[in-house]
Amino acid sequence: MRIQAGNLKYKKIKYIKDDRLRPTRNIVKKSFFDTVSTIIDGCVFLDLFAGVGSVGIEAISRGAKEAIFVDNSFRSIKMIKENIGLSGCESRSVVVKSDAASFVSNKDIMKKVDIVYMDAPYGYDIYDLLEKLFLNVNKNAIICIEHSSKNELEEKIGEFSNIKRRKIGKNILDYFGVVNV
Repeated sequence: MRIQAGNLKYKKIKYIKDDRLRPTRNIVKKSFFDTVSTIIDGCVFLDLFAGVGSVGIEAISRGAKEAIFVDNSFRSIKMIKENIGLSGCESRSVVVKSDAASFVSNKDIMKKVDIVYMDAPYGYDIYDLLEKLFLNVNKNAIICIEHSSKNELEEKIGEFSNIKRRKIGKNILDYFGVVNV
């Protein structure tokens, strides 16, 4: 696995071979970063359910001023820290071992976040988490939720509306934002 673009292009990312981890495929990452390319520069990026950190490191490579990596697994946190070290982006990275619901409940941190990438394990009940996330996140943020095509998300959650949907094989990327009418 490698970084696809930006100043860290071609840097290797280590990953854990584990049935519980599902690395974000390159085609899915490319679609996501193509969509947010005009707003990533200088943003605060949240990689929720970060796994090995490949999405957050890619965000830094493409210009994010800071990436916050959140995962509740000790193995994942160790791998994220190793990958950040290999990529040389420690000064722009914050690694947090936490469950996602507790993390997104922190209003002070969430108000600073500009882009959220959320890739919860398939089968994870995300609606309670999404309510907390949308309640606390910066109202100008873009939230992208990667999920299985077997699951359908509501069109509107709180003030946030589904502004774009992209189907890539068995994956769906749903983008949410506040739409000013």
